[in-house]
Amino acid sequence: MSLVLFLGILVIALVLLSVLFHLLSRMKIYTDLHGQGEILRSERLGISGKPDMIVRRGREIIPYEYKSTDSDKPREGHIMQMAAYFAILEENFPDNTVNYGVLKYKDTAFRIENTQELRLRLIETVNEMRSLSGMPERNHEKSGRCFRCSFSNSCEQRLIKIQR
Repeated sequence: MSLVLFLGILVIALVLLSVLFHLLSRMKIYTDLHGQGEILRSERLGISGKPDMIVRRGREIIPYEYKSTDSDKPREGHIMQMAAYFAILEENFPDNTVNYGVLKYKDTAFRIENTQELRLRLIETVNEMRSLSGMPERNHEKSGRCFRCSFSNSCEQRLIKIQR
């Protein structure tokens, strides 16, 4: 075998190994896109959630959340949902880092950074939610939001009729 042929085969093998390593280092380790992912929990904060997808890139864990809405900026509730995923993943994958998550709307994707400020806002929000009692006040005029609301069965302000 000639030296040129040997070197050519070696280069091709190295390229293929490099591609394989890249693919393996960025692996999907969890998905709930079809509603079959397990519920992940943070015992420390007493919260749980199911990100749509979790990707591992080396020692980094990246949560993805897909929304059917369209917006030119991330909504506050969705940012707090991502903050909850950060806390849950940090507790469940302590040997990995969770630096950011991806919030994907119809036509736009947003990189949500996992910051100390966001962690503090999450803790404040969780504490505030625990201190509340009773039924929340409806803050919208969109009947579609009532379909997905966990309070819709008992809400006197709902914008939809419930079949009983």
